[in-house]
Amino acid sequence: MSEEKNDNPVEEEAPVPSEAEAPAEENGNDWREKYLRSLAELDNFRKRVERDRELSRQYALEDLVRALLPVLDNLELACASEGGADAIREGVALALKDALRVLGDRGLEAIEAVDRPFDPYLHEAMAGIPDAAHEPGTCVAELCRGYTLHGRVLRPSKVHVAVEPPASADQPAEDASRSKD
Repeated sequence: MSEEKNDNPVEEEAPVPSEAEAPAEENGNDWREKYLRSLAELDNFRKRVERDRELSRQYALEDLVRALLPVLDNLELACASEGGADAIREGVALALKDALRVLGDRGLEAIEAVDRPFDPYLHEAMAGIPDAAHEPGTCVAELCRGYTLHGRVLRPSKVHVAVEPPASADQPAEDASRSKD
């Protein structure tokens, strides 16, 4: 284990690649270029997808808006109508009918509420109304119609729900006298 000291500066320089090593180095450079090119293509692909996604978001409602243009025309005609209230009401009713048809064609459905059992997923109770004519827990009035889109609730119906009417003034006295016995 003797240490030999080499004072020759030529041998300390980096070794010169032999002819056999040169193709391997070129091959490594080729792989590096392919790698860098792939990275650039991936970056361009990401930018293109993001640009397409943004355009899709911008114009996603184009079909719906185009279908609603006749509804807007009917509303404008109703507003410009020189007839009485009946003519205006008729124009607005026509526009409403068209709007519901257009939205219904695209999956919008009204939630049925009146005379149906209260469902917290479909209905929002605004008040409990004492009502002997309806079963407690039944929707008796719809304040604001709710809608679903392809089965998903967009807005629940705002309803009044039947509750059991309070006992008459005579009945609590009878109940109190029974409890004393």
